Amino acid sequence: MSIVGNLRLRYVFGLSAIAILVTTSFFTMQHLISKQRDFSQLINLAGHQAGLTNRIAYFASLMAATDDETEFNQARSQVGLTIHKMQAAHKALKEGDSETRIPKVTNEALETIYKDPRMGLDSALQRFLERARKVYETDMDSLSIGSIDYIYLVNYGPHVLDPLLDAAVDEYERIGRAAIVKIERFEGIVWLAALAALLLEAFFIFRPLEKQVRQALNSLQASVTQLTDTQQRLVEAQKLALVGDWEMDAATGALSCSDQIYEIVGRPMGSVEMTSENVLKFIHPDDKNIVKNQFNALTQNPDALNMEFRVIRPDGTERLVYQQAASAKGSDGNVVKISGTIHDITERKELSNRLDKLSRHIPGFIFQYKRDRNKTGCMPYVSRGVQQTCGVSADVIQDDFRALSDLVYEEDLQKVRDSIDASAISLRTWKSQFRIRHPEKKEVWLEGHATPEQMMDGGTLWYGYVWDITERRQAENRIRRLALYDALTGLANRRMLMDRLAHAVALSGRKKDYGAVLMLDLDNFKSLNDTKGHDTGDALLVDVGRRLGSCVRETDTVARLGGDEFVVLLECLGSDETLGHDKAMAVAEKIRSELNRPYILGDDQHVHHTSASVGVALFHGRDRDESEVLKHADVAMYEAKDLGRNRICFYSQARQAIVNTRSAMALDMKTGLDNGEFCLYLQPQVLNNGMLCGAEALLRWLPRDKPPVSPEAFIPLAESTGLILPLGEWVLKQACTIVMDMEKYQLPENFALAVNISALQFAEENFIKTVKRVFHETGATPLRLKFELTETSLVQDMGRARNIMKELRSMGLQVELDDFGTGYSSLNFIKNLPLTALKIDASLIRGIETDESSRAIVRAALAMARAMSLKTIAEGVETRSQMDYLVAEACDMIQGYLIAKPMPYEAFISFLGRKLKTA
Repeated sequence: MSIVGNLRLRYVFGLSAIAILVTTSFFTMQHLISKQRDFSQLINLAGHQAGLTNRIAYFASLMAATDDETEFNQARSQVGLTIHKMQAAHKALKEGDSETRIPKVTNEALETIYKDPRMGLDSALQRFLERARKVYETDMDSLSIGSIDYIYLVNYGPHVLDPLLDAAVDEYERIGRAAIVKIERFEGIVWLAALAALLLEAFFIFRPLEKQVRQALNSLQASVTQLTDTQQRLVEAQKLALVGDWEMDAATGALSCSDQIYEIVGRPMGSVEMTSENVLKFIHPDDKNIVKNQFNALTQNPDALNMEFRVIRPDGTERLVYQQAASAKGSDGNVVKISGTIHDITERKELSNRLDKLSRHIPGFIFQYKRDRNKTGCMPYVSRGVQQTCGVSADVIQDDFRALSDLVYEEDLQKVRDSIDASAISLRTWKSQFRIRHPEKKEVWLEGHATPEQMMDGGTLWYGYVWDITERRQAENRIRRLALYDALTGLANRRMLMDRLAHAVALSGRKKDYGAVLMLDLDNFKSLNDTKGHDTGDALLVDVGRRLGSCVRETDTVARLGGDEFVVLLECLGSDETLGHDKAMAVAEKIRSELNRPYILGDDQHVHHTSASVGVALFHGRDRDESEVLKHADVAMYEAKDLGRNRICFYSQARQAIVNTRSAMALDMKTGLDNGEFCLYLQPQVLNNGMLCGAEALLRWLPRDKPPVSPEAFIPLAESTGLILPLGEWVLKQACTIVMDMEKYQLPENFALAVNISALQFAEENFIKTVKRVFHETGATPLRLKFELTETSLVQDMGRARNIMKELRSMGLQVELDDFGTGYSSLNFIKNLPLTALKIDASLIRGIETDESSRAIVRAALAMARAMSLKTIAEGVETRSQMDYLVAEACDMIQGYLIAKPMPYEAFISFLGRKLKTA
């Protein structure tokens, strides 16, 4: 047998042996992994039983301890589920389970653990599960912590089962380890056999084979390397660089060239004979003579030649090439050959042209900045846009970089240098914004970005772009001003005020100085807006802002929060509280006096007088944050307004307590409305002959576990907080419900229940829709209701008020003017409104016994109502003499304590029954 055949046979035999051993090892390993997984599941299942016993004990304890039936049933279901799991797990351990890959394992020790007649796991587990089933089947009323089954489950059962279960787990682990050790031993034998086979194969097969192959490869490698390596590298390099080389015999004109020359001129290899005459045909006619003359010069005198010219391809396209050529002379001194390279620079030239064109049309300029290791810088390239951007030509900057750096502001120059240093060290993009002094535009803001590149000599070269951002900076400043300053007055807005106030509080904490916040609100500003227009109002606000600025130091802050509210922040008032108080008071008084001076507003030179209510809050250190300080000033300002306006009030705890009380009452009112703490009392109304004709529904608040709250206390608060809207709707619904219930009694034909409508409720946009919806929901008839409106509800918008009243009248509702005689009602005011009655205020009724003017006013009101065909109602009638006077003057209806006090609905029904019997 030949040497090659012998080696082949050995090689096949060795590979076959290794394949068999590897396959055997693979299946052994798979079997080992399978056994490990099966025994792991078996041991986990055995160990899991201990957790199940504790789970049953836990949920049994929960069943015995809970009083909640839902919780009892949930715990009971968990006990039943766990019993089932324990039974399934016990069966799988003893008999195995092919679906879950639990093997059936047994030996003499396991038989003893499971089937010992006295302490076997089978009997112990059976007793435990029987007790668990009894607990599971026991109802909630019968199960207690004293029952035997419960005690067994919680105390005895787990203590007996845990050692047996632990013994079973230990035995399963021992069996698993023994089985795995056997397989591992077999695996070791297989690997030893494989190792031995590899050693034999390496000595008898691979070593001889390696020797033969090495000899053949060495011989082949030497030949191939000598013939192709250098040529291949040259060809690849020429392709990548678009460079071809050529050589021409000066005596014969014979020309040899590389493959890339054919690629550059666009001719297939071998299609054209490369001679000097044929090459000239490829050159552009305009460049042909120049190239020919240069070559003739090279043939006469040894020299080097660099030039650009164009070649024309067969498809008519032009390529721009860069040629480097040199001639070599022989021993006689004459030129014997000319050799050179041709580089296709068409794309590079086009890119350079596009870049130059782009740089002329985009704002800013592009550049190269080079800095050596000594931090000496220059600009090898700058585009022409630098002339417009910086006012210096590119040639000047390329000659001397300082022509550009000298334009940078001194305070910005160091920042730019530092950013360049950081970019050179980290080789991250350089970014900077800086100012220059433009010869024509003066101050110009520039922004630059550049990407650094480390050079071989240790220097750094940046490629970047700089552009003019002056307009952007100006826009950012305008945006910042809009964000931090009030657009109308130019004062600080709320955002800047809160920032300044936070800083002032922090500074006060460090220096232990007092500061103060003055909050101002112009008195009666709305009336100026309503009468003279918003332009005049804006002019007043601007003048107020100017005057405020003249009253404080430059270090203080004047801000406008919105509308006619202003804030003055005073800092550094000294470390003494009394001194700080006096300084703040002096500034506040100065401001109040300054704002009291007349104003001349608008083009019409309108003279206006106004005043301001000023609230002052001192702050010291960090005892409160900026929001709290501002709230304190607000509280003090509203105290000044409540005390009559045009005054100064300092924040006090007493005033804060009043505000807190009002806030607490407002919250209690909302809660009380939700909890049904409000009710309606009814006060009867009678005709002048004593016959019952109606009643007024009066709102009462009876808080739970608290004394009743007077309407004089909660009604104004409800109006100021807006709670009067849901309260008013609730009152209307209750009134409708009451009149619906009264229909079962024999009511007089003209009986109607009066409901008070607040000004805020009447001004609501959806007032009519709300009224109609309430009538629709309750089913009440509008004929049994009448609305009482005050002058305040009507004077805001007379046209709207008239239209709403007409719609109410068209629905069948009566509309009365309440509190007549206390306002500014005129005859013209009343006659233009679709009223049904006037209700004379109780303050006039109280004076008719002693005051002639009150009697005259009441007499005139009654006469005016009769003249306009309006009914009259007198409220607050408390004495017989008042009653007699009103009857004598022909007042239509009477209401007051003389007739009856306001009463709950049940009491009113009794009153109604007595009146009906009397009638």
